[in-house]
Amino acid sequence: MLYAFEPDGMLDSEKNLRVLWVRALLAAAGELKDDVAAELLPAASRWIVSEPLARTVWAPVLPKLDWVRQRTDFIDKRLDAFLAASSAPSQVILIGSGYDTRSLRYRDAACTFFEVDLPDVLSVKAKMDDKFLLGADGQSYAAGLKSRSVGCDLNKAAGTVMSQLEAKGLQRSMRTLVVSEAVLFYLSPPAKRSLLVEAAELVRACESADGASSQLILTDNLAPFVRSPAKADAKEFFDGVGLELTEHDTLWGGAIQFVKAE
Repeated sequence: MLYAFEPDGMLDSEKNLRVLWVRALLAAAGELKDDVAAELLPAASRWIVSEPLARTVWAPVLPKLDWVRQRTDFIDKRLDAFLAASSAPSQVILIGSGYDTRSLRYRDAACTFFEVDLPDVLSVKAKMDDKFLLGADGQSYAAGLKSRSVGCDLNKAAGTVMSQLEAKGLQRSMRTLVVSEAVLFYLSPPAKRSLLVEAAELVRACESADGASSQLILTDNLAPFVRSPAKADAKEFFDGVGLELTEHDTLWGGAIQFVKAE
């Protein structure tokens, strides 16, 4: 309803918009670091998640949103460590990126972001990027974001995503971080496996000149392949796709797997 009066075509029936509102709310409440999310929301209505309301009116619902904070914090900390481990240029692939703010929050980092999602979602996100960067030196960067986005249905394209990204400039010789955040829920088991297998192949292929590894960071659902909270079960799966599980945790009895694999 709030978006019906916006001129930029930001109306979105999927969950991406709700997640963006949640990130802005959590940031206003001091629960996570994201100085971009609120800026992507409509100017006429973002007051709803302003700091005074976040700490008062919205305070009772914040615990119910904590898993968004947890997954954001997990990924951001590993992304920070990934970037700090090598001064060489790198690549970051956001699978099912939605309205993810990382390409904007990390726009000054020595890495190239690639975003993968449905074409309609990426079209709206491109408008958000343009609006955020309008008038800044990074305006050309917004154009770069568009050129590095791949619009596809992952249920149909899984297994070919990395090759599509190569057509957009992805380099298999460059150190790469692949991020999957709460998107595998929506994929069929065959598509889920195909996507993870091709991601693993890319991670194994890419390494920086100074030996820093490529990585897969995942805060997602791995069923039916992994359903339990046991690290051994997750390790068995990632061994099967040729990656070493280096960090592991879970939420909700294994429904959400928090993974770093190299």
